[in-house]
Amino acid sequence: MANDRFKIRDKIGLIKKRRNKMKDSISLRGDVVLERRKKDGTVIDHEELKNLIVNTGKEKVAKLLGITETGIAGFTHIAIGLSETGDSAGASDTVLIDEVAREEATRSYEASYKCVFEKTFTFNTGESYDIKEAGIFDEATLTGSIMLDRFVLAEKAVDVDTDLYVKITITVA
Repeated sequence: MANDRFKIRDKIGLIKKRRNKMKDSISLRGDVVLERRKKDGTVIDHEELKNLIVNTGKEKVAKLLGITETGIAGFTHIAIGLSETGDSAGASDTVLIDEVAREEATRSYEASYKCVFEKTFTFNTGESYDIKEAGIFDEATLTGSIMLDRFVLAEKAVDVDTDLYVKITITVA
């Protein structure tokens, strides 16, 4: 009978060990589509990139999960900027190096755990930029806003005749 008890304990211990091996994780991944377009919609060039989810973005996503702050809102805007030669995105980034425009993005849910942010930036007469960076933010203003992601890109020359289409897909995996 003592052996029977031992076997029962062994089986319970084995079940407990199996339960403890369960692992699950959540991660965020960003994919970017950039297109320079003529005013008539003709695509001049198309580029696909990966982006970096920055630390402040991860923190805000965690707070959004539990709505841990009163009035907490999601990410709503895409900003573009000039950056600097040789710059790269880093996890501790909180702002663009040299932001030139920030506009509210069209946001949608795409199947398979994907949130899509899209915006076509247009430019006025006399405006001419070499765009080298972009990111998603939670507010329209630079002061006090939180960055979700940032990416640095090959220079994209834009002006009154050339629009910049930005599509950022954040996948929860």
